[in-house]
Amino acid sequence: MDEMVLEVQKWLNDTYTGRKGFSPIPEDGTTGNTTVGALIIGLQIELGIPNPVPSFGPATTREFPGLARQEDGAKPNNLNKILQGGFWCKGYDPGGFSGNFFGDTENKVKDFEIDVGVEPTGYVTSKLMKAILNTDGFVLSISSGRQNVREIQQSLNKEYGNYFDYIPTNGIYERKSNKALIYALQHEEGIGHIANGNFGPSTIDNCPTLSYGDAPAKFTRILQWSLACNSPLYDTHPYDGDFDPQVETAINLFKEFMTLPANGVADMPTIKQLLTSNGYTGRTAIACDASTVINQTTANTLLDYNYQIIGRYLTGYVGTGAERRSKAMTHEELNILAVNGIRVFPIYQDGGWYAEYFKPGKGTEDAWKAIRAANEFGFPSGTTIYFAVDYDAYDFEVTNNILPYLAEVRDVLNIIKGEEGLPEYKLGVYGSRNTCIRAQSNNSVLADYSFVGNMSTGFSGNLGFTMPKNWSFNQFHETAIGSGMGLLGIDKNDYSGKDPGVSAVNPPGNPEISEEYRAKHNAFVEMGKNIPGLQKFGSELLVTNINFSHTYRITEIANVFSIDVEFSEQLNPPSDGGATATLQVTNNGVNGSLESLLGESMAQFTQKRLGFYEDFIDNMAASIGTGAIQLSLTGSGTNAELRVTAFKEEIPVEGGGNLQLAVTVIFTVDIDLTPVLDAFSSKEVKAAATTLGFVFLLYLAVTHGIPVIAALGVGTIVALLIGDEDDIDDNES
Repeated sequence: MDEMVLEVQKWLNDTYTGRKGFSPIPEDGTTGNTTVGALIIGLQIELGIPNPVPSFGPATTREFPGLARQEDGAKPNNLNKILQGGFWCKGYDPGGFSGNFFGDTENKVKDFEIDVGVEPTGYVTSKLMKAILNTDGFVLSISSGRQNVREIQQSLNKEYGNYFDYIPTNGIYERKSNKALIYALQHEEGIGHIANGNFGPSTIDNCPTLSYGDAPAKFTRILQWSLACNSPLYDTHPYDGDFDPQVETAINLFKEFMTLPANGVADMPTIKQLLTSNGYTGRTAIACDASTVINQTTANTLLDYNYQIIGRYLTGYVGTGAERRSKAMTHEELNILAVNGIRVFPIYQDGGWYAEYFKPGKGTEDAWKAIRAANEFGFPSGTTIYFAVDYDAYDFEVTNNILPYLAEVRDVLNIIKGEEGLPEYKLGVYGSRNTCIRAQSNNSVLADYSFVGNMSTGFSGNLGFTMPKNWSFNQFHETAIGSGMGLLGIDKNDYSGKDPGVSAVNPPGNPEISEEYRAKHNAFVEMGKNIPGLQKFGSELLVTNINFSHTYRITEIANVFSIDVEFSEQLNPPSDGGATATLQVTNNGVNGSLESLLGESMAQFTQKRLGFYEDFIDNMAASIGTGAIQLSLTGSGTNAELRVTAFKEEIPVEGGGNLQLAVTVIFTVDIDLTPVLDAFSSKEVKAAATTLGFVFLLYLAVTHGIPVIAALGVGTIVALLIGDEDDIDDNES
């Protein structure tokens, strides 16, 4: 907590509470948009603006009188206090919080002007006040700022600042710096009278071509700035406007990275690629992606335009109503592409165009669906599947939603890695530059490759961000090629060569899957990710083709412990006695409570454990929608069987109709632990770590009498199987 920020917050609340437009703010000593917004509202109240809002807009700019050093003995005023409050919130000490603009405050104004990059005058214009009353950084960022980029930002403010508000000078290249560079280029092109910070037709038409021995200094310096902002690898400091061999080398490094001809020339396509995400859209490409199923006629179109690799969707639909059609690839299509020598890279997207899609559990669900589809089509090990983040994800959403989603996908890919008979797929991400950068730079390096959505030039995650180092495909322009029956809508992609795509697939038997089967299997995967034991032991079952009338043995350990999975089209209550608990599930949630499941044994659990069980029930219910959850425990002597059933009543089938499915996981134990340790391989030990606790607790449940502690046994066992290892210690003790 910053004591001076706290003082500013208290003063704002004391002074402006009850005034139109002002709402009291938290007094927590933490600066941010809320406190800065309150300062702006206070300023507008002082200026007599009738409808104050937390935005320093045209009216505030017009009415702001300017602030300068006061004469000795002058009275304090609120405008000066707002100035000083803004400085405190920005980390500057203006010499107090008195409301008097004397020497210390004047010196701090000059210091701030130097940080901005302009000549120090000590006078606060409306433009300078706007820079003070925001959360932009004007000192070098310790964590990620670069001094050379800061120098560029200060030069832009000093030389071209009449076109834009002062940009941050923290050494971090971002959208404001990006637009400032375009303004600078437009000024030097002689189109300052129509400059707007967008690289449009007039900027393209007037863009210079720069090369060694033929490059005006004013353009070369902007070129040097643009290269440096894109990467330290292209930094040619000092920025003297001299197109020397160092600049030529930097241009070639950038052009090679972006797959442009490395000829040492900074022409319009090169400069536009430096300053926009999509670059010059008229450039040729050998890669593309499409939502249309390819037939022989459209394959000929691809060949006519020299497209050698295409991105296609594993599943899903596009359009609505009568326009709705499948965008999923087909076996016939893959054969046509293979025969014609056109490679494929698979994309998974069944949503993903809004933040709420990326909720907990969605990555696990999508991963299994994508793996299953890729395996059905016969994509071999080493194939990269690109999971789509098809919207402008803000950085906090990348942190809170996207990275956890991708981590779930990665976890599932790791589960099947090394499983005999299953392909090992790589993780790709489709999204804005920032999304792809964050997925690559995360500590665990979530994404192997990036398919960058640079076509969306206005995305906050594209503008001012450099290309991720692991980019494989760069989507830059939507167009149509061919004509007549061969007309095909595509997105043009640059191709880095990092991901070669797939030239041929080898589907397993029974390649043609009915809509009923697909709907049933998708429901199984959705429920399976929440059923205890399946994620630990059932990875192959979640990927390969299965028979829904068959019972599968998915693991067996030393004739002591086994897990089976059986399917039926209805919920079958056990008829052999034992302890049973059934919870009905509707779209509104579970009809029942944890108390009804655990009974008198509730007292045995801490609040943390109860919360854990509640989450398990809620997650399982969410995957069911309408149906039931059933747990049953039976046994005698040293033998016991636990059955966990998820029953889904309404499974919609594409084209109409509904199905039902009950998935039961059966845990069977014969308590003879003697051969267990000898039989475990190292892999089995890891996979069955929590199962040992399960065996012991089930032994207690059986030998002490199921009717007495059945609810405790069921509840505890479920907790162990879904990973609440703390309960092992609690109950064993």
